[in-house]
Amino acid sequence: MNNADDPSEIVPAPDRRANKPIGIHETSTNKTAFFQKIIKPKIGSNTITLALPNEITLAISVATKALQQAQKIKVDLERLSEFTESIYDRNVGLAYDYLESIQVATIFAYKAVESFCNAVIPDTYTYKKTTSRSTEHYSKEQIERWISTSEKVASILPPILKCSPPQSENFWSDFKSLERLRNEIIHSKSSNTDAILEELFAEHVYRYIQSAMALLEHFISIDPSNPIFPLGFGMSMVRVLNVEKAEDILGKIGG
Repeated sequence: MNNADDPSEIVPAPDRRANKPIGIHETSTNKTAFFQKIIKPKIGSNTITLALPNEITLAISVATKALQQAQKIKVDLERLSEFTESIYDRNVGLAYDYLESIQVATIFAYKAVESFCNAVIPDTYTYKKTTSRSTEHYSKEQIERWISTSEKVASILPPILKCSPPQSENFWSDFKSLERLRNEIIHSKSSNTDAILEELFAEHVYRYIQSAMALLEHFISIDPSNPIFPLGFGMSMVRVLNVEKAEDILGKIGG
């Protein structure tokens, strides 16, 4: 984008859950076109063409809606708590609805960061991890399977994106708590289920969930034009490839 105030340079984005388009400018005709990767799911007896959604912003959207729903239910629960010390009978469903929503928000906020890490790490990347006993090497597939998300964002992403690590940022301790809470929910243990369910009603859980967005902003603000980064984080810019004839590059994409 040469001029952010020029409306002719605004790229249509009907939904921020979509991926950034691929821009191609044909110099021989002075025309620019934008392309999206598609999928073709079958719905009933029909097949539709659909622009591939971005996993990061799709997860953020799920988490945001679930968090808003949980906060709305929490207001009703707070009102109810003023009149009774025990919630049961028909009112207990309200508390269970809250627990459903807050768990969804927790899991998908964390998933958004996981998806971001997996998108940013190159397929050919090797992570060298030195311990007191040995030096271990991890391929991308092994990183996705064996390295925690907090270690990915602290030790792997900064060198790749050439930026400062996030450990000194205000949101870091909240993100670590989000990771802990998410792991407790996914890998439920009978010994601490009660404590986790009680913690989910605490106000600080909202801050944990919102830390995922703050962490993503920390990295995405570095380069708004990075084609890997999702839409929906302030101003996003689309890189345009200049070619003499569009058919040359389109043949490669299609092939």
